[in-house]
Amino acid sequence: MEFKVRQDKYNALLKRKEVLVEVDHEKSGTPSRVDLKKAVAAKYGTKPENIHIVDVETKTGTQSAICEVQVYDDRAIAARVVPKYIQVRDLPPEERKQAREQQAKKQEKPKAEKPKEEKPKQETKPPSEAPKKGKEGDSK
Repeated sequence: MEFKVRQDKYNALLKRKEVLVEVDHEKSGTPSRVDLKKAVAAKYGTKPENIHIVDVETKTGTQSAICEVQVYDDRAIAARVVPKYIQVRDLPPEERKQAREQQAKKQEKPKAEKPKEEKPKQETKPPSEAPKKGKEGDSK
């Protein structure tokens, strides 16, 4: 797997490098996010935990992928800025499975059941005593 940096700019506000990388992957499929993180970490001399792969796109019939990568100065900043779904997606498969199970447990909070109140039954009049249609004073 070889890659070329197409675009590299520093975002001082978010304290990250925003990198656009073209990855050539001859004789194999699109590389995994974990492999991409390791390769970019080696290139920029940082830890893989500070790198987030936002997008990997391989055009049909080609052997190269365009990747949008964010390289953060600090892991704490990345935890606040990067959406949770991207953080989970960038984890290795075993950790990703555990993280998704924990999220599912958080979403499945048991609902507290309220005791059902019995509504007072309304008295219904037998059909003979029900009011007749039309005006009350009419007698035909």
